[in-house]
Amino acid sequence: CLVKMPNGAPALAIDAKFPLEAWNAIRAAEGVDLQKVAAQAFRRDIEVHVRDISEKYLIQGETQDTAFMFVPSESVFAEIHENFEGIVHKAHRARIVIVSPSLLMLSIQVIQAILKDARMREQAHLIQGEVIRLMEDVSRLDERVRKLQSHFGQSAKDIDDILVSTSKVTKRGQKIEALEFGAQPTEGDAGSAETTHGAKVEAGARVADSKTGQLRLRVVEGDD
Repeated sequence: CLVKMPNGAPALAIDAKFPLEAWNAIRAAEGVDLQKVAAQAFRRDIEVHVRDISEKYLIQGETQDTAFMFVPSESVFAEIHENFEGIVHKAHRARIVIVSPSLLMLSIQVIQAILKDARMREQAHLIQGEVIRLMEDVSRLDERVRKLQSHFGQSAKDIDDILVSTSKVTKRGQKIEALEFGAQPTEGDAGSAETTHGAKVEAGARVADSKTGQLRLRVVEGDD
């Protein structure tokens, strides 16, 4: 089977067609001579199998330059490494890695991690360039925020100035509102004048009319 690798790398080939019959023959052999014959047959079958994997599954540009030969039993895996060391060396020279059930997934994950790390190193200069451009964008953003903060500060000052002006206008209006206003006196009423509430001016008071006839100031002479 083929296992896809990250970053578009070639797939990893895994062979699971282990010659288990030859191994069973070793286990079933009785006597030293029969065991030697079975062991030689097992070694020969494994060597042929390793050569077949190397020739069929290691395809340049399509698969990884290393393939896995899956051994379906931990005991068989241990027996191969203990009593058939020559097979292990030949497999390594042919770029075939013998793996057991417990090592299969771990080996795949190691290769995937190595490929990811290699890809990242290849793209390191691109990543660095993107980080530099990102920092430039952050710098421009900081500058624009500071300008906006300055505009807000000036706006707040302008609002304060406007409030001061409106306060002054309000106070002047209150002063004007406190003044007394009345109508222009008619003939026959020269000796008296009405206040803003229609009351008569007390005797002895002098009235000064404005030019418009609207503003009347009452001056009362006090006793000497």
